[in-house]
Amino acid sequence: MDDYKYQDNYEGYAPNDGYYRGNESNPEEDAQSDVTEGHDEEDEIYEGEYQGIPHPDDVKAKQAKMAPSRADGLRGQADLMAERMEDEEQLAHQYETIIDECGHGRFQWILFFVLGLALMADGVEVFVVSFVLPSAEKDMCLSSSKKGMLGWGFSMGTNYHFHSWRVFVIICALPCTVSMVALRFMPESPRFLLEMGKHDEAWMILKQVHDTNMRAKGAPEKVFTVSHIKIPKQMDEFIEIQSSTGTWYQRWLVRFKTTFKQVWDNALYCVMGPYRTNTLILAVVWFTMALSYYGLTVWFPDMIRYFQDEAYKSKMKVFFGEHVYGATINFTMENQIHQRGKLVNDKFTKMYFKHVLFEDTFFDECYFEDVTSTDTYFKNCTIESTIFYNTDLYEHKFINCRFINTTFLEQKEGCHMDFEQDNDFLIYLVSFLGSLSVLPGNIISALLMDRVGRLKMIGGSMLISAVCCFFLFFGNSESAMIGWQCLFCGTSIAAWNALDVITVELYPTNQRATAFGILNGLCKFGAILGNTIFASFVGITKVVPILLAAASLVGGGLIALRLPETREQVLM
Repeated sequence: MDDYKYQDNYEGYAPNDGYYRGNESNPEEDAQSDVTEGHDEEDEIYEGEYQGIPHPDDVKAKQAKMAPSRADGLRGQADLMAERMEDEEQLAHQYETIIDECGHGRFQWILFFVLGLALMADGVEVFVVSFVLPSAEKDMCLSSSKKGMLGWGFSMGTNYHFHSWRVFVIICALPCTVSMVALRFMPESPRFLLEMGKHDEAWMILKQVHDTNMRAKGAPEKVFTVSHIKIPKQMDEFIEIQSSTGTWYQRWLVRFKTTFKQVWDNALYCVMGPYRTNTLILAVVWFTMALSYYGLTVWFPDMIRYFQDEAYKSKMKVFFGEHVYGATINFTMENQIHQRGKLVNDKFTKMYFKHVLFEDTFFDECYFEDVTSTDTYFKNCTIESTIFYNTDLYEHKFINCRFINTTFLEQKEGCHMDFEQDNDFLIYLVSFLGSLSVLPGNIISALLMDRVGRLKMIGGSMLISAVCCFFLFFGNSESAMIGWQCLFCGTSIAAWNALDVITVELYPTNQRATAFGILNGLCKFGAILGNTIFASFVGITKVVPILLAAASLVGGGLIALRLPETREQVLM
């Protein structure tokens, strides 16, 4: 009602909006009072003022006033960024001088040992499962669909076998465990602390490095002369709620959001910022290296196992139309095929069938007792008046067979699947030789890294490795495959070393770990993809794995040459 009274007094206002429309509908337009006479349109009353709504003209004026201040803010941010970059450049040169004063000695060797253990753990995490599965599935009685259930638990049945794969897993877990403990006793990176503005903490750690090395060199009296280290301009501060403020949930949430924002900003800076071109090239190189290297590293043992199987099958004995009456068989029958035979009143006791096939065979009044088997099947057989007692000849081993008055008594418990019982010692030996072959490559790459340069080492190593891939066409035996594996691993490790170095040197300190993490994650994806693709062609063809690995190495090596050389560059 008050609104309508107000509108009656000022009839020039429409009831549905607050803007003045003139007196065109008022017949007494010329009879204005002294108050309204000479009234300017710009001084007219704006109804929105009574409702707390600013006039559009006032909004425009306010925005016009704020525009210079916003521009000043942006210019101030740009100035801060430029100042920080200048500070970082000064810090980079000063830090090199400080490290020279700290020297190289005991502290660095301890650090190398701890990081070496962590690197060992990282090196085996991708392909250890592929080595373990063929042997582990035998002990755990896992089908192909259940292999992915391994880090959850399993039942060992009635028997327990401590095979070599268990020792292999324990040994592979040791570097990770020891490095986790050792890293707890190592100090934080002083360069990182300086980037975060923590001058005193960084200075104390650098002094610790200096004193440790000087004591080891027999000069404990030598004083650390650095008193002040340049700190870059701090752009943002980490938001933290004190323990006395808010609830534990609020403090955790603020910490999580702030950390996530920092990580997200760093990731965007690496992917979309000034380093996006380098990140894209490095991503391609990391992926191609992982696809080819890890794919072939797992493919080699699979091919050796395939050659073993082929050599085994070539020695298979075939018996056709054999008739056996009243015999007692208590020895191992291995790698045999029996076709269209007839066995009458025969006893099979305390024996082992290994890779045996009975096809179109007639069994009459036979007796099987305490029999175990591996990869043994009865196909299109007729079994009459026969007793199976305490055997592992289960239903799935009889294919299209006809049973007449046949009895199965007290079948063996435990695993019902057919697996080899060998320890696959040769496979682990091959893996060990492949890993050992990278030692010369590591030494050579360490000596030539600064002389040759990072780019030439990456490109040259990847191209030489691609050439080695083509020699795999001539690897038709176990010994040849082992030799080519050692050659491939020895030549490709130089590319890995140079790739690690150039990745570190291409990014500033506050972005380096994020960039390395992104690229390393992509590397793991390429490794898993390589394992899957290469393993699927074992026993089918060697052409696809070899050509895919060679093409990946050539493409990645050529693309790597587009990266900037960092040999003479000071770390930012």
